[in-house]
Amino acid sequence: MTPYHEALQTCGERYRDILSYPHPDTNDPLWQFTMEFLAGCRAGMPLCKLNRWLGYIQGVLIERKYTTVQAERDWTRPLFRPLDYQEGIA
Repeated sequence: MTPYHEALQTCGERYRDILSYPHPDTNDPLWQFTMEFLAGCRAGMPLCKLNRWLGYIQGVLIERKYTTVQAERDWTRPLFRPLDYQEGIA
């Protein structure tokens, strides 16, 4: 797994945990999509696809008031900014 896939997986685990509180609703389509996202991270799916999925998950979490745009920026930038300038990530 690449460092970028690991960072995406870290995000997915965070969103799984957010959706699990106080207990997961495994019938929720967003829960199911988040689980698929995590599986894709582990399987090494293309980063362009995973990045689109990440944005969708974040958008729905923001719409549902689980988080905010600013909170997501503050949380994800330390994960991804160091990777933005590494060669061979994409």
